[in-house]
Amino acid sequence: MKKPINVHILASSHPQFDEILDFPPRGVVFKTDRIKTKYHNWFNKFRINLHHKLMAILPIPRLIKLKTDADIIHSTRGILQIRPNKPWIVDLESGGIFTSFNYGALNNPLTKKIIHDALASKNCKRILPQSEAAKLDLLKAIDCRDFMDKIEVLYLAMRPCKRKKKKRQDGKIILSYVGKFFWGKGGQDVLEAYKILTKKYKNVELRFKGDVPEEYQNLKLPGLKFIKRYLSREKLFDVMYLNADIFVLPTTSDNYGVVFLEAMSAGLPLIGAKSFTVPELIEDGKNGFLVNNPYTWENYLLKGKKKGFRQKDYEKDIKKVHPEVVRQLVEKLSLLIKNKKLRDKMGQESRRIIERGKLSINERNKKLLRIYREALKK
Repeated sequence: MKKPINVHILASSHPQFDEILDFPPRGVVFKTDRIKTKYHNWFNKFRINLHHKLMAILPIPRLIKLKTDADIIHSTRGILQIRPNKPWIVDLESGGIFTSFNYGALNNPLTKKIIHDALASKNCKRILPQSEAAKLDLLKAIDCRDFMDKIEVLYLAMRPCKRKKKKRQDGKIILSYVGKFFWGKGGQDVLEAYKILTKKYKNVELRFKGDVPEEYQNLKLPGLKFIKRYLSREKLFDVMYLNADIFVLPTTSDNYGVVFLEAMSAGLPLIGAKSFTVPELIEDGKNGFLVNNPYTWENYLLKGKKKGFRQKDYEKDIKKVHPEVVRQLVEKLSLLIKNKKLRDKMGQESRRIIERGKLSINERNKKLLRIYREALKK
């Protein structure tokens, strides 16, 4: 019997880490200092905002000195190890994650040197972007020529939901939206599209879970339900996925979008925007539809050698209704509303990708086990 590989993983309270801690690769034992709380709690928000403010004064990357008796350190979300005595790997959702998305900090020579030296160090064995989009952003943000051979894409994965979708006899078509940060998730465009859809179809309903600006809170439309209360993960699936027919989230602000994986695990067809990683989750015309949106966050990164993000321009552009996006949403949603066979076909493909495709736990674990083993050999 082979000795298990002990891995110390830096796991936050984000739901994505449930999918690795609950389903480790065979022969791997995870050690973690994780405190399980609500991810969007006041402390996490305070900690993130504090780091952003500190980055503006002293642009130092995300660093940690971890002492462990594990065989390997699995660092997550771009956290760099300070002189570790163990081999380590790091995963990342974008090239800007090392500086908490402060792309301007990547112009600082000291910041660049700290990141480069950590990734190029002998004990850093693998650099794992979570998507092809994240890999491309990494190559643009950081000079990776000295460690290109360490870079490998490793997608997040999601367990298939064990509970079955609700079999309703009410004749309704329920649309589901789950997103925090209303403007960045395209909430305004979804509501405008839904307003048009209610005039075309009398059987539609929209369940809208997320923050809602004051100007939309009193919006009255047939079948519109704003869900403001906290939902446990189990209740979230019951209310927002298993009891829905279509998942729609034209986000322009996400690096990944774990909610898409959740909807896929429940067997839903998806509608999203062509933004960063989303086209790698939604195969246009197969498990859902993509809409074009010029206001996606990556389009506001500075071009050329100077790094930066046009935050004010982005916030100005997203805080309005986008008629062309609304038109596309109405078009794509109408295709699914009118065609149950298409909804079922696309929903089945979503489920297949989660069960046996590139976003399956089995595929993730095969790669991760190989990566851990290779890290121990070098």
